[in-house]
Parts: sequence; structure tokens; C-alpha cells
Amino acid sequence: MSEQDNVQVAHAQMHAFNASEQDKWTQARSADYRADGPGAPGPLDAAQNWMFLGVFRTAFPDLYLEVTRTIAQGDDVVVHWTATGTHTGPLRTPSGNSVPATGRKAVVVGSTTYEFKAGKIAHEWAFWDMTSLLGQLGLMPPM
Repeated sequence: MSEQDNVQVAHAQMHAFNASEQDKWTQARSADYRADGPGAPGPLDAAQNWMFLGVFRTAFPDLYLEVTRTIAQGDDVVVHWTATGTHTGPLRTPSGNSVPATGRKAVVVGSTTYEFKAGKIAHEWAFWDMTSLLGQLGLMPPM
């Protein structure tokens, strides 16, 4: 596939996430797909990653990712995004604890790097400003 094809798939993934379309999201991933990201308990397969991302959907039911920049090179696509949402549900932490809803709105920037193989997402790495999120929820002192 071309770089532009890969970009289209990456953007479609953001749309599928925003629309909670698990089937569309999963179908774009290879059988040996792996994901890494902050707070994840190690590399995740597609089903595990969808469940992991669901933690944020539960905590922020209005969660929306807006693509702000895309860079493609060969089989790699980097999507820079801004996430917005209101913390109206419990947020499960990596330690298994839960942060009760604060009712606060949060805006967080991040990026996802996708590696494509044969037109499917084989690996993805997500990075976002977890410190900023915790600060906006009042869980850390202002910096």
C-alpha cells in the first residue's frame, strides 16, 4: 500500500475510535498486532487494547480525538492528536485503583505511531501527556 493509503487507514482508526466502532477498529489490525502505551500492562493484542482504551471511554464518555497533524514515511504513520473529554465516570488506574469522577473537562495532546504491514496495522505506539491529564483532574499540584 502507498503512504497515502496508510494515512487513510490511520485516520479511519481515529474515526472508528471516536464512534466506538470496534469492528472497524479491529479489522484494520493484523493477526499479530501489538500495541504499547502509557499505563498499559505490556504489549497488548487488539482485543486487549480495545478493552484498555475502554477504560478512558468509561471515564470520559464524550471523549473525542481530533487529528492535528499526520506524518507518513514508508510503512510508518504518525498521527498527532488532541483529546477532549469530561471526566464523568470512574477512571481505573494501572494499579487497579479507581479515580472517582471529578466532572472536570480535560484537553490532552498525544500521538500514535502506526507501523503497517501488508495494509494492516501491525504495531502501534501511543504517547500522551498523562501528567497534564492528572493535573487537569486536580490529582496533581499545579506545575
